[in-house]
This record gives sequence, C-alpha cells and structure tokens, in this order.
Amino acid sequence: MAVHGSPITPAAPAPRARATGLVRWLSLALFASTLAVYVSTLAPGVLGGDVGELQFVPHILGLPHPTGTPLFLLVGKLWTMLPLASSVARRMNLLSAVAAGLALVVVSHTLSRPLPGLLAALSLAFAPTFWEQATMADKYAFNALLVALVLYFVVRWVETASPSALNGLALSFGLSLAHHRTNVLFAPALLALAWWRTRPILPRVRALSREDGRRLLHLAALLLLPLLLYLYLPWAEARNLPPGTWHPRSLEDWYHYIMDTGQIGYVYVDPADLGERLVFYARTLQGDVGWLGVALGLCGLASLLRRRPAIGLFLLVIAGLEAFLAANHHVPRHWVYFIPSFLIFALWIGEGGEALAGAAGRLLPRLSILRPLLLAAAILAVLAPMPARYEAFRTAHEGAGTLDIWRQTLKQGRMAERIGQAIAAVDHDAIILGDWEQATPLWYYQQVEGWRPDVQVIYPVERLAEAAATGRPLYLARTAPGLADTWHPSNAGPLIALQPAPNSELPEGISPIGLRLGNAFELAGCRAEGTQFRPPAVVPLTLYWRALEAPGYDYSVSLRFLDGAGQELLRVDSQHPVLGTYPTSRWTAGEVVGDYYEIQLPADLAAGTYRWGVILYRTLPDGGWENLEVAGTGQELAVGGTIEVLPR
Repeated sequence: MAVHGSPITPAAPAPRARATGLVRWLSLALFASTLAVYVSTLAPGVLGGDVGELQFVPHILGLPHPTGTPLFLLVGKLWTMLPLASSVARRMNLLSAVAAGLALVVVSHTLSRPLPGLLAALSLAFAPTFWEQATMADKYAFNALLVALVLYFVVRWVETASPSALNGLALSFGLSLAHHRTNVLFAPALLALAWWRTRPILPRVRALSREDGRRLLHLAALLLLPLLLYLYLPWAEARNLPPGTWHPRSLEDWYHYIMDTGQIGYVYVDPADLGERLVFYARTLQGDVGWLGVALGLCGLASLLRRRPAIGLFLLVIAGLEAFLAANHHVPRHWVYFIPSFLIFALWIGEGGEALAGAAGRLLPRLSILRPLLLAAAILAVLAPMPARYEAFRTAHEGAGTLDIWRQTLKQGRMAERIGQAIAAVDHDAIILGDWEQATPLWYYQQVEGWRPDVQVIYPVERLAEAAATGRPLYLARTAPGLADTWHPSNAGPLIALQPAPNSELPEGISPIGLRLGNAFELAGCRAEGTQFRPPAVVPLTLYWRALEAPGYDYSVSLRFLDGAGQELLRVDSQHPVLGTYPTSRWTAGEVVGDYYEIQLPADLAAGTYRWGVILYRTLPDGGWENLEVAGTGQELAVGGTIEVLPR
C-alpha cells in the first residue's frame, strides 16, 4: 500500500494550471526572436579547435575528443541530414542556435509567472557568454538545454510532487549525463533533495507497495537507459574511420577516454590562483548581466531561500559547485563552463524582479499596474545593451583580426575557410602540420567536402621531425620557432611551405608586378583572393618577392592602403616576411619567397577604389630606419594594385 505523501507514488498531486494563451504566445515569440538574432549572428561556416571537430565528427559518425558526448553526436547526425543550411558546418552551428532558443523557453517556464520567466530568459539570452555559444557548433548550448530541463523538472517536482515531473527529471538527468560529464555535479544535490522529499516516509520504508517498487524501477530505467548511448562509442571506433577521430583500442584506453582522466590534471585547487579565478568569474557575470542583473539575482536568491527554501538551496548548491569547477578548470575558453551557473543566476534574476515588483505592489496596493510595469522596466533594462552586443556579434564573423591568424581568429572569423581553400594548391601527397585549431577544419574539408584526400594532416606541429623523415612535401598551418635554421619557408596562402632548398620560380597564376626596391629586392607579383570586398571583410594578399642578391640585412615589410587622394588609410607592419618566420638576411640570390598578409577593412570604410602598396625598410644601428626606393621613381611606396570596396 502506498504511503500518503510519498514522492514515489503521490496520493494526490497538486494540479497545475494549464498554460494560458498568453504564455504560449510569449514562449513562441521568445523562441522565434532569439533564434532570429542567433541566426543573424551565426558563424558562417567552418571554425577551429573543438568546434571544428564537432562540425564534422557527428556527420561521419566518428569519435570526438573525450568523453565522447554520444547524445550530441547522434542528434547532430540526424540534424545534418536535414536540408537546413548550405553546408554541414553551418547546420551544426544552427543546431546550437536552436538548442539555445529552446533552453530559453524552458528557463522562462521554470518560474511560476510569465513576466519573471521572460525576464530570466532575456537576461541570459543576450549575455555574451551564452550568445557566443549559440552561434557555433560547440556542445555548450546543447548542454544548457539539458541543464534547463533538469532544473525545470526539479522545480515542478518540488512544487507539485507530480509523477510526470519526477519522470521528466530522471530522463533529463540521464540524457544530460549522456552528453557532458560535468552534469554529474547535479547528483549530490539531487540525492539531498530526494532525501528531503522522502524523509517523512523513511521510518516506514517497509510499507512501500509493489506499485512503489515498480515505480522505482521505472525511474531507474529512465535515468539509466540514456547511458546506453555510450555503446555508440565502441561501435563508431570499430568502423575504421579516417584520421581526425579518436581511436581507443584497449579497455584501459576506453576507461581513460570515457572518464577523461587526462582532464583531471586541469582541475586544481590553488588558493593563490583561486582568488584570481573567482574574481574573473564575478567580472564575467557582471559583464554578462550588468549591475542591475547582479542586484536582481541576489534579491531573487534571498527571496527563494525565504519562500521556497528547498528550491533555493538546491539552486544555490548547484550554482556553487558549477562556479567552483569553472573557476578551477585550467583550459582555454574556460568561461564556457560558467554557463550552467549563469543559467541559474538568470532564474534568480527573474525571481528577484518578481520579488521587488511584489514588494512595490504591497507598498502601493492601489497602483495595481505598478507590478507589471516594474517587471517590464526590468526587461527593458536587461535588453538595453543588446543593440551594441548585436553589432559586435554581427561583424565578428566577417573578418579575422590581425596576423594572429591561427588561434583566436579561428573561433570567430573565416580563417578556417581560407586555410581549407589553401590545401587545393599544395603539392600532391603533401603533409600539413597544425595544432588542434587548424587540424580540425582541415579534417572537415577532407572528410565532409572531399577535398584533397591525398594530403595527410598531422597534429601537432611538434611532429615536424617525424613528418620530415617521410620525404614528402611539408606545410605548416601555424608558425614554429627556428624554421629558417633548417628550411627556406615561403607562404602558400596562409600555409607555410617548408622547402629544403631555395625556390627560384614564380608559381603559376600570379599577377605580375615587377617593381625593383633598392638593389636587393623585386616585388615580382601578387595573388589576391578576389578584387571586390564589402566591409568589414578581410583582404587576403600574398606578395611574391625575388631576391636580386643576398640582402645581408633584415628588412621589414609595411603594407599600406591609400585612398584616391593618396592618403594613407591602413597599414600592416611585419617584422619579417612569411609571417615573421623568414628574415631577409637568410635569403639567397635569385630566391623567390611568398609572403602572406591579411588586411582588415574598417566597418565604416566608404565604397570606392583603393590602392595598396608596400615599403621595405630596415632599422639602423642609431635607432632610425632606411626605406628602400622603387627603382626609377624616387618613391618609397611600391604600388602593387587596387581593390574595390563595395557599399556595406
């Protein structure tokens, strides 16, 4: 016989009012509007690092880096089969946008009233940390959806003791464990909450009925069955997939892969560092939600602890555990681990808005309109930074920044696309070495687009000696120290060709220039990736130098952009050619060197035709400098060509 009040089989669950038409329309409007914003700021295509990996591994049903994220892979595979975008990479980016929009809808429904729920959702929607993940194919927007579902069902279960809420909680928590390992942090708080809910019946646990036993088995199945998705991982590995996916072989390998034991070393507790990390966490939170959001969140936490202590304490414990983990996780972009705790803080913001509006209504009971007006004002306040943030996100994907062209820029620019296109021109059977940020987009182009299957991509760059021993043509997708000691580097677009001997021939398909600078150099030609650009695009440009004699000195390159009146608009200075890797003092007479540059056009650059040119100069011992003249002109600027800037 079931015990009255049991959370396992409740005798009389409290009914929950059906969602009103207004709530349904608000949910639809919230999802549609935020999705539209995310799509309009979506990363345009292939990115680097973990994101680049997750853009192609689901499509080929491969294995990503530990812990495998099997749920995301299988959902991603189904998603890429839908004709929703022009490329698989963009479809995976779109998946994050949809997941983020759905997460916001769940957040808005977690609170009891529509306006506080909307305030909570919008405070999270346009926070830069969350917004960034909504625009790229990483796993954190999808994880936010699963975390939001767990929190939603926790609140529903505590408030109503509903069997459906408990079912939803068990299933959503199981799914979250099949996606991201950090969600195991929910377990202690969930166990404590379950103990709190069941403590009245624990002395009479023997009185639980057969129905209660079946109910427990049902809940266990809902929780554990999603974990069977991990069986996908050995199936995927057994398919002998091409490079770019992981290949655990032994049981020990699988243990380290599933548990991600290599990451344990990235979680540390060092009091000297922890303080600084927590300060960074607090500053990031304040930057995301503003001082008003911080104040509302703290008020909301206090209100929850007073009015609904079980829910308030549960959220506080989870937020604390997530924040502590994030602050101690010593990996690049560790701020993405802030998102679960920021999601909880968003709920506190909604609750804080409700609490303050309610207090104002009680102080001025005759002004019934005051409560919704205050909530509406809070919503407008959290939306105030959105236009500026929108412009920043909208333009972020148009360009790639400066000459740090392989790391930060891959996260938000089109650099991966340019690296991918560069492999079309490499020698047959070549090897390209890169770090994680460059290797994953190259694997994408090979395994999804079918580009250059003859090329081998090796990660990391430190395997250069191993690759050189093969005797095959070598290229680097990032710089490395000491290249000029052994090789004669030359740019092939953004890639660096490592030549064992000086090259004396110009490649095919370049635009001739033939300008002599001083007695040692000739600007022989260039290769521009297009002639028309729309700000704030990046102009990729490869210069081809010919050494007329051994220069003897280290010269630097200054690339200039001029308007029709000859006024300088932009300049890009390089200490040494070939992205700083090949000092001119190492050049030999007759050597031809490719030298790659990227020019970021200002967003406000007016339409028109612009000239570009270069100056070669060297620093003198007295601290001054010497500019080489263009032969026969008396000018120091060698004008190489023009570009057309289109209206924005």
